[in-house]
Amino acid sequence: MKDLWLKKNNQAANTYMDEVSRANQFTSHHNGYIKVPVKILRCIGLSAFEKLILMDLIAYMSDKTLCYPTIEMIARNVGCSSKSIERHIKELEEKKMNLVSQDRKNNTYYLPNYLHCHPYLLMSEKTHEFIGGVRKQVNERELTLWMKGIVKSDESKVFKPNCNDFMNIAFLWISLQRRRYWTVIPSS
Repeated sequence: MKDLWLKKNNQAANTYMDEVSRANQFTSHHNGYIKVPVKILRCIGLSAFEKLILMDLIAYMSDKTLCYPTIEMIARNVGCSSKSIERHIKELEEKKMNLVSQDRKNNTYYLPNYLHCHPYLLMSEKTHEFIGGVRKQVNERELTLWMKGIVKSDESKVFKPNCNDFMNIAFLWISLQRRRYWTVIPSS
């Protein structure tokens, strides 16, 4: 039994996760998956807690369009205080990554219908493409910190949800940032 924990897994990650997610005598209630796009995981405009909260809300929604977990339930699942959860949920709402309807008892959470073309997700994906193209020519750490600074700037918060414009804005934004980046950080 001792050696069981020291052996490496030889299955592909997705196949192995199928095995991990199956119900057994210890985990009959919590089994299966949540379906979260990699775009959310790699989104530069979201903090680690915001990503975890969004994933937790998606897990609660499952095949429904809404969910209503308590702040304490989310805090327990994510691993931080209820005050932090309240702050991060407010930030997610300000970033238009989720919609919150307040009730007497609990909040009701919804995903916006434009999440597939949200500027944070589109800009993050274009940024990852850009970084992939120049990572051998520049300091990747400096480039990542520079991009995070841009996403957190006041200029990037002026976007209003309108899917028709998001793709054009994302392409324009990344092309402008490429030009600005090359003038700020010379290649090594």
